[in-house]
Amino acid sequence: MANILCAGNVSLDIKAYSAEVDDTEAYREGSIELVAGGVGRGMAINLKHLGMTTYIHSVIGKDIFGEYLKKDLTGEEVDISLLGESDERKTALFSVMASRGKSATCVYSTHILKEILFDQKIADFIKEKNIDTIVMDSNLSEDTLEGYYNYKKEHPEIFVFQNATAPDIARKTMKYAPLIDLFGCNEFEAAAILGETAFPDLTTADKFQTLGYRNFIITFGGQGVMVRIGNETWNEPPYNPHQIVDTIGAGDAFASGFLMGFLEKAPVKNCIHYGLTCAKETLMTRQTVSSKLSKSFLESTKIL
Repeated sequence: MANILCAGNVSLDIKAYSAEVDDTEAYREGSIELVAGGVGRGMAINLKHLGMTTYIHSVIGKDIFGEYLKKDLTGEEVDISLLGESDERKTALFSVMASRGKSATCVYSTHILKEILFDQKIADFIKEKNIDTIVMDSNLSEDTLEGYYNYKKEHPEIFVFQNATAPDIARKTMKYAPLIDLFGCNEFEAAAILGETAFPDLTTADKFQTLGYRNFIITFGGQGVMVRIGNETWNEPPYNPHQIVDTIGAGDAFASGFLMGFLEKAPVKNCIHYGLTCAKETLMTRQTVSSKLSKSFLESTKIL
């Protein structure tokens, strides 16, 4: 069983949705929900559900949102020893707004993530807890990414999974590509890295690998997923749920399921199945993590 340190964002998502057509930009009846989110949090909890021992390296504010997130992580039995509390900044917030007939928009405040630092305390913690896998999202600062990857250079036995996280910050990972054991992104993040549209084909896979990414997964929404491990490439269609409730968190769920199988040296086909199953279940909940996920659940579902 892997010991995994997840470094990245822990935040609260404020989701507002109206079924009314937005053609006046006036007040509309709808729903507003507060949902625990963040890539670092999502990966840590998903991987915990899948049988791994997980630790979170992040920062929250000394406010009601921070307390809510701390209780959430503790309740999920994620180790919060490295969850810092800022004296100056507020907990990271994402506000997602959507109406029928309009694309969703997002406003976020994530200044607090600058306080996620890599220092000797983190290095000592990794050694003390026998951490063998580090999962990072690209919300980390340049200095923090550099600190983690310098540690990777000194300890090549550590497995690193890097999440692209968002198109506007995906390129931050490029300088570290040769040090990344497994990279995860979606088609828009892949396009930002390539500087052109990404397709689920060998041309895109080859171009990505030329940049130094040895092993990677690229999700393409309704077109499924493409995986390149070494010199082999797999393309699989998505598992479509009967109803999509919310797409937020599905990409992190896929990455978690795939990573679980990959770390346990399962066949790549099985890893993709685990990832797609996790994504499918997450698409059917308003939460960013599905409570239904477990290793036994994944293993009991038929590979399509």
